[in-house]
This record gives sequence, C-alpha cells and structure tokens, in this order.
Amino acid sequence: MFDLEEAMTTALGAVDLPADLLPHMIWNEVVAGVQKRRVFLDVPETTDMLRGAVGTKISVPIFSTRFTATTITESALDSTGYTPAVPAFTDIDVSIGNQVYVAFRISDIIKEDNPKYDWIRILLRDAGRAIAEYEDDAVMDVLLAGVGNTVSAATYGTLVYTDIAGILAEMKKDSFFPEDHQPYLFLNPDQEKDLVTATTFVDSARRYTVQSAEDLGGADGPGGDRTIAGCLVRVSDAMITGLALVAMPSPHPQYGPTAIHAVKRPLTIRSDREELYGRQLWIASIRYGTSVIQANSLGLISAC
Repeated sequence: MFDLEEAMTTALGAVDLPADLLPHMIWNEVVAGVQKRRVFLDVPETTDMLRGAVGTKISVPIFSTRFTATTITESALDSTGYTPAVPAFTDIDVSIGNQVYVAFRISDIIKEDNPKYDWIRILLRDAGRAIAEYEDDAVMDVLLAGVGNTVSAATYGTLVYTDIAGILAEMKKDSFFPEDHQPYLFLNPDQEKDLVTATTFVDSARRYTVQSAEDLGGADGPGGDRTIAGCLVRVSDAMITGLALVAMPSPHPQYGPTAIHAVKRPLTIRSDREELYGRQLWIASIRYGTSVIQANSLGLISAC
C-alpha cells in the first residue's frame, strides 16, 4: 500500500469532465497545455551512486587550505630547516530530501464512457511534468542560495551587457574561468528583452551591429544556442524576476563539480487496484538531493 492521506478517497470519473465532452463531437486528443522550460539541471553534475546503496548522504571532500610556495635562505635552511605545510580538508554534504510525488485515482467509469482517450497515459505524462518542474525549480533555489559572487545591476530593473561582464570578472578573480565550456547565463524573458533591444546591440540599419552580431549569435552558438558575453543563454519563465544567474558548467574541466544532484530514487511509477470501487491508484515519485559544491563558480546579478 502507499503512504497517502486517507482523505484522498475520490477518483477522477466521468462526472468530473466538462459537460460538452459527452454530447458533442470532441477533438482527437486532450490538449495538454503549456509547461515551464526546465533548464537548471544543466548546471549540477548528476549522480546515482546512492541508488541501491545504504544511506541518504554523500560527503564531498574539499581541499580547503591549499599549499602556498615560499622561499628560504641557505642560512635559514641550516639553522631552522624547512617548515612543513599542513593542508586542511572540509566536506560538503549532499543529502536526500523528502520524496516528491503526484498521486491520483482514476475510475473505470471514465474509461468506459470516454474510451477514445488513453487516460492513464495522459495523466501519468502530466504527473511526470509536474514532478520535473518541481525538481528543476528546487535546483534553481539551491543554486541561487549558494552563489559565492554577487553584483548589483548598474541600472535598477534593467539587465545590461556590462552587468554580465561584471559578474564574470568577479568569478574570474576567484580563478573560475570558462576553460573548455562556456558558462550558462539564466535569464527570465524580460531580461532577454532588455539585452536584445539595448542600443548597444541594435542600430537602425541592421538588426545587430557588427560588434554584437556574433556575440548575440543565435544559431551561431553551440547547438544553436544564443550567446552573450561568452555565456550560453538559458531563458526560462521559472527564473526569478530581478535576478540573473551565471554558472560554470559542472563538472568544471579543472575544478570538478559546481554542484551535485544526487538521485536516490529516479522517477518511479506505482499503481494499486481498488477492485471494490472500480478504480486505480497511481503514484509517480522521485527522491533526490542537491548541493552547491563550489560557491565561487556561481555568480548572481541582483536588482536587474
């Protein structure tokens, strides 16, 4: 059986459908409607090392105090000798959180009265969508909470090219350079509009100036992605208004993971038949945990 509240006793039945679906000719499929773009899982390194393993936590060792080179004179070497350095290590935990689920019941009657549709497939697909959106939003929250570098927009409420260049400069001061892969820039649609309509990039004769045509590349970027300030742009209606996030790819080719997304239970579908009531219970669920490992590989532009 399933860990559900006993109050969840009703099932989707024919009576729950709009009245027009019964006496009229209906379209050949249910229109699913829109869904949010899911882009934030591009950042963390995903691992399933906890699947089928004991425990709900991964400890990631961090070399927190690195060696520093120094000098010594010949006389000091004779009198005191070398001074050994002592490195230090810390760890960051990636812990599995609560299960994320969608549960629903569906009656035999709705399947009997409206056999044209594959109701189970339709509902399970939307359950998967809901879970995926929840997961992506949760990863976004972890990344935003874990940033190590922050700058404020030069003009409140407007994102400009120099804001992006500014946060990249702060990240490079902490030795995080793009290396073999461009960093990601996460924007909401209004911020994308700010950038592509800015006078820096637009003139009256052509869509883009010579200086910016390649930088705002569109199809010229890897895989057709738009690029700006050397970043691959990811636009999502889920991105919080007033914030723009820059994230180094994970794993970074030299420094390892920016963040880790640990999966304990992948998307799992379970069902149980309630024969007496003529209905089926379905549950879609996942379990995972996400942690930022290297905060300075993330940069945030605020008040934009």
